[in-house]
Amino acid sequence: MNIVIIGQGAIGLLWYHHLAKSPKNTVSLLCSSRTTFIPSHYGFTDINQQSHELSLMVADNAAFIDAELILICVKSYQVNVAIEALKNKISPHVIIVFCHNGMGAYQNLASLQQPCLTLLTTHGCKINSPFHAQHTGLGHCDLGSIHGEISPLMRANITSTLKQALPTLTFTNDIKTKQWLKLAINCVINPLTAVENIDNGQLLNEKFNPIITELISEIITVAAYENVKFDFNELQEKIMQVAKKTAKNCSSMRSDILQQRKTEIDYINGYIVTLAKKSGILVPKNEMLVQQVKALQVS
Repeated sequence: MNIVIIGQGAIGLLWYHHLAKSPKNTVSLLCSSRTTFIPSHYGFTDINQQSHELSLMVADNAAFIDAELILICVKSYQVNVAIEALKNKISPHVIIVFCHNGMGAYQNLASLQQPCLTLLTTHGCKINSPFHAQHTGLGHCDLGSIHGEISPLMRANITSTLKQALPTLTFTNDIKTKQWLKLAINCVINPLTAVENIDNGQLLNEKFNPIITELISEIITVAAYENVKFDFNELQEKIMQVAKKTAKNCSSMRSDILQQRKTEIDYINGYIVTLAKKSGILVPKNEMLVQQVKALQVS
């Protein structure tokens, strides 16, 4: 399969590395326009702590013309720019896959001719240095359609290609609930670890129970207006399981703050706040965290 990956961050390099392993795939990478130097090789440290240096194929216009699958692996606030830059380069038949945190990053899907999917992952990955990623934790991926029609054959082909590259992966017809579950987890773990400057596992301390309880209650209320139903105890258990499983991890939002980068808060807790305002719901704890994270991040 001809595949173009957009974004040389942790998730972009994770997918590039695993998809490029297969001789059945032709994979190229489009880097950020702000990148001043693109090396001929990239570094990758696998889950077994083994480091590799491998050839990097950079995407050109021909790669976009021939692409059957495009994975957009950029920050939520970069998605609109990435899509607008793509529109005149790609075939109407190419499949676009969004691989970013949060929700509400691209609201103009109806203007796209191309079918669109979203890919959610719980795999852990981080950037050790520019163009060197490290796979820090095994996880699961959920793939689902969010716009347009995709043939059963193409859907099966894409699912198989991605699943072979990075197990485990499931195609689901209920991707909206999966998106909301990931959003809820991110709404608790990301901002609290960023504001408190702590590893994920430290949220298991009982002193955080009151604010976690209030955040979950607010999220469940807003989700219900979007026809997504959560059980409080089940959602709380899931969030705490993730915190425990990733106990030593530094969340992406905390990492952004520490490295003086813009965060994705507008598409995580900020998304909850936006929906709440439309529905006349009060979400004071989510609003508070949005303000606290924005006070810490670079403008």
